[in-house]
Amino acid sequence: MPIKVSLVGHISIDTIIHEGKVQKSVGGTVIYGSLATLKHGIKPYIISKVGRDFSDEYFIKLNRMGIDLSGLRVVSSRTTSFKLKYKNGQRDLYLLSRCDDIFPEDINVDKIKNGVVIIGPIVGEVPLSTVKLISNHAVSTVIDIQGYIRNIDLDNKVLLKSTPTALSVIKYADILHAEIYEASVLLGINDPIKAAKSIINLGAGIVLITLGEEGSYVVSKSEALYVPIVDAKTIDRTGCGDVYTTVFAIEYQRTGDMYFAAAMATTASAYLSEGIGPKGLQPRWRVKRKAEEIIDKIKPIEELEKE
Repeated sequence: MPIKVSLVGHISIDTIIHEGKVQKSVGGTVIYGSLATLKHGIKPYIISKVGRDFSDEYFIKLNRMGIDLSGLRVVSSRTTSFKLKYKNGQRDLYLLSRCDDIFPEDINVDKIKNGVVIIGPIVGEVPLSTVKLISNHAVSTVIDIQGYIRNIDLDNKVLLKSTPTALSVIKYADILHAEIYEASVLLGINDPIKAAKSIINLGAGIVLITLGEEGSYVVSKSEALYVPIVDAKTIDRTGCGDVYTTVFAIEYQRTGDMYFAAAMATTASAYLSEGIGPKGLQPRWRVKRKAEEIIDKIKPIEELEKE
């Protein structure tokens, strides 16, 4: 049976300021995840909300790419929008506008039933009630914790802070992704393995902890793996976590093999980093060829400790 992949969360309009240059682009976990899904031979279904300020040009472009937009609603609120300011290698993120939440009544259960559903909020827009509904019908519920720990200060700057909702959604995740800093904010634990095991103890099935250029960890109740980074000429790491999570979820659903899924995920995200925006994404056959070269480098934590 073909794999169904749905992605839930806001599409954003990002204003990027870098070295005095200003450009606009469409962003969000659902966008990068959808593009990665397409590269892996699956038509993604997006559940999202945008405002009337969302350009027809964006609709046309996403539709032409082959994304199912039937779950995308246009509402009276403005589209979620961020300003990204890059300076001296650092990024400051500011929320300019926020669209409506995605509620249970916005979910077409028939479309998500028995499929992989990736919940990727960017500003807490997928409430616990929606997560519960999804987990009751999806064959695999995948959660990126990022959007649940984002808080907005008085200057509209995005700061990370653990929240009750972030902790509450964990038990509904068959797969959960967090960057190492996000995991430390969520739980107050800096060690990636200890953080992952704590998340497992809170009810998650498999935990993905990414460490940027230091690789990643994949942890389940019975096994913990270290996944080294794939050599890449990195230009832009935007969306790497989204692609890693999406590809891991798809390949794990296909094979049930954590090693293979992790190799595919780290390879796909490495390719992404070699281009600006989504331009670095590569087709599945190319990702698979490279992943097969590095799969033997993935080590159980116990084996690493013996070396």
